[in-house]
Amino acid sequence: MVIVFDLDDTLYDEIEFVKSGFREIASYLKNERYFEFMMQVFKDEGSGKIFDKLIEKFQLNVDVKKLIDIYRFHKPNIALSADSLKLLKFSKDFKTALISDGHYIMQKNKFDSLNLDKFIQYPIFTDFFHTKKPDQKPYKMVMEKFRDEKKFIYISDNPKKDFKAPKELDWIGIRYKNPVGIYKDFKSDTDYEVEKRDDIIEILKYLKEKYE
Repeated sequence: MVIVFDLDDTLYDEIEFVKSGFREIASYLKNERYFEFMMQVFKDEGSGKIFDKLIEKFQLNVDVKKLIDIYRFHKPNIALSADSLKLLKFSKDFKTALISDGHYIMQKNKFDSLNLDKFIQYPIFTDFFHTKKPDQKPYKMVMEKFRDEKKFIYISDNPKKDFKAPKELDWIGIRYKNPVGIYKDFKSDTDYEVEKRDDIIEILKYLKEKYE
C-alpha cells in the first residue's frame, strides 16, 4: 500500500506560509505595519493583487515583481503540527509519496522547511515535470515508482481537482476538510472525508487490514 500526500493545507496549514511570506516582505521593506495591512487584505479579499495594493496604499517605490519573488522564494518559517507529525510517523510503515502543484522552488522550500524528507520517499513537484493536477502524469509516476504495490491512497484537501485522476486510476481518495483551508466549503465525492488528521490514521489502519 502506498500513501500519497498533497502538501498545502494537507500536511500543514497554508495560511502559515502566507504569514511567513508577508513577514519576509515587511522585513525587506523595514516596516511591520505592512504585514498587518497584507493580512487584512488577504482576510477581506483573498490573495489577488495584495502587493499591488500595498504599493498603492503606502506609495512604495518598489517593483511588484520583486515582492512576488520575495514571497515565492523565501525560506518559509513553517512547521508541522502535532497531528501532522503523528500522521507522518504512522505512514513510515508504508511506501510514501507526495504530489504537489505550485512553483517548483517554492514547493521545494516548503518541503525542506518541514523536514518532509524524513517521511516522504518520493516527492513529486508537478511544476518540475511540466504537469499539474488533475493530469494523470504525476499519479502514474508514483505507480511506476512503486509498481509492485497494489493499492494507492491519495490524501488531499482539494476536491476541485486533486481526486479526479486518482478516481480514474482506481486509487482511494481521502479528503481532509481543513477547517482553515480555502476549500473547506467545497463538496467532494471522494471515498472518505474527514475533518481531523487523526481520523486519517484510523482510515489507513482499516485499509491496511483490508488490503494487506
